Amino acid sequence: MLREDPHARFETAFLRRRFVSGRREFRPISSMAHRAILREQEGLPVPVAEDERRTWWMFRGRFFWEDDGLDHDEVMALVLERERRRRRRIERAKDMMLAEAEPAGPRRAPVPEEVRRAVFRRDGGRCAVCGSDELLQFDHVIPVALGGSSAAENLQLLCAPCNRDKGASL
Repeated sequence: MLREDPHARFETAFLRRRFVSGRREFRPISSMAHRAILREQEGLPVPVAEDERRTWWMFRGRFFWEDDGLDHDEVMALVLERERRRRRRIERAKDMMLAEAEPAGPRRAPVPEEVRRAVFRRDGGRCAVCGSDELLQFDHVIPVALGGSSAAENLQLLCAPCNRDKGASL
């Protein structure tokens, strides 16, 4: 298992560095070794300390510990996967925030009541295709998405099955 260690750090004492994790202190390392770790950890995870159970790694400025005997490729894969999940979670949260900020309801104005009455009278209260008088719906002859209007001349009464068959085609 790989976990980030927020308490891990390097401390300086008498020109030597020491890796510390919580109350644990590890053997000192030279300034040259410390510089090498800082340089290498930008591209690959670098092991910085080890005890009988765990290995601590530094990667991209953060410290991690693991107790599964992972190598640097496995540590890097797990850290990068964690970062991808975090970015996806943030993007989903942003999308949800934007979706909730958008006004709810229809995106276009409903067909005015007087236009609906005129179309109903004109079509005799029956489907313009099959003549049924059940499950009637107002249909745009030329769909709004293709530039059609909500004028009586562009509307017709269709029963639900005929309207489904028509779909958004012309």
